[in-house]
Amino acid sequence: MVQIKRVLVIYTGGTFGMLKNEKGVLVPQKNIEQVIRKLPQLHDADYWSDYLSSTDKKDYLVLPDGKDTELKVLYKIYEYEELKDSSDFVIDDWLKMARDIKKYYHDYDGFVVLHGTDTTAYGASLLSFILESVGKTVVLTGAQIPIFQPRSDGNNNFLCAVLIAATQYIPEVTVFFGSKLFRGNRVKKVSNTRIYAFDSPNFPPLLEAKTTLDVDLKMLIHSQGSVPNECRLHDRLSTKVYLLKVVPTITPELIRAVFSEMDGVVLETYGNGNMPIKRKDVYKEIERAVKNGVLVVNVTQCINGTVLGKAIYETGLLLVECGVVPAFDMTSEAAFAKLSYVLTKTELSYQQKVELMKTNIRGELYNPLH
Repeated sequence: MVQIKRVLVIYTGGTFGMLKNEKGVLVPQKNIEQVIRKLPQLHDADYWSDYLSSTDKKDYLVLPDGKDTELKVLYKIYEYEELKDSSDFVIDDWLKMARDIKKYYHDYDGFVVLHGTDTTAYGASLLSFILESVGKTVVLTGAQIPIFQPRSDGNNNFLCAVLIAATQYIPEVTVFFGSKLFRGNRVKKVSNTRIYAFDSPNFPPLLEAKTTLDVDLKMLIHSQGSVPNECRLHDRLSTKVYLLKVVPTITPELIRAVFSEMDGVVLETYGNGNMPIKRKDVYKEIERAVKNGVLVVNVTQCINGTVLGKAIYETGLLLVECGVVPAFDMTSEAAFAKLSYVLTKTELSYQQKVELMKTNIRGELYNPLH
């Protein structure tokens, strides 16, 4: 008897399902399932007609048979009522996605989230922290070119994402794009024109789609205390977190204005975590904010690199002395997401939150001191 795997595809919007409106700009389209059902590489219409159309599984679509698996992969598309360009996503949107994964967790073997590319790095990072324990594969994917267009990259991204969610045991939040599967809290969008839009600058891909789909099990991380059949949420995120980039014209007034409104700030600094050493007025504002309980994290502006707990240059020493927390090799998006998560751990003291920011809990960082 053929073994069946079921995948839930959550369609949130994004370029994947966009068409041009009367103004000639792309907007998300409803009823994406009708389009996918007509694509033979994504839906086996004959199998559906013969075996599913008159059963309680008629709402499913079916992946065509291929050499990647001998399993029969069925998937259902859960389309959100309000579809969005991912630039419009707010914290509540990602909390909703996580709640839906938990709601349907025991009904499916894996999950795919069709997500707009602009904020995928934020979304994947946030979901990796909200889902404190997940024992099934969660894959975010999308497209640079809408699926309605003949050159769309969405077909392959979607197909591989569903296959991976159904056949691979990767108990964490991931991103599949182009030909690679990345850890969700390690990705950055590196191009808005290339088909290979994402990269993972400080951590290798978990999988590369070649003639086979093979994951390196040594690369995976299991969340502390995770149980394979359990999905546990931390159902809160702080909205009082901001990402501030250091530029030559930064002023103490700007620092004061941002830090006074936030509980946490990710500070994007130069190189190894450096700021202009002669700007004592700026340092004083940061120091004052830390003393007032603002949690400040130092992340490099470089695509690849790390900010260590010990300053290499004099220009980074003052930040360490101010009590700013090093991000190590976290991306800016991951640091933002983790800070949003950690700040809602109300049972922790300020110092415990500092230590948690420096601790690898979802594979988001490498701390050589731990």
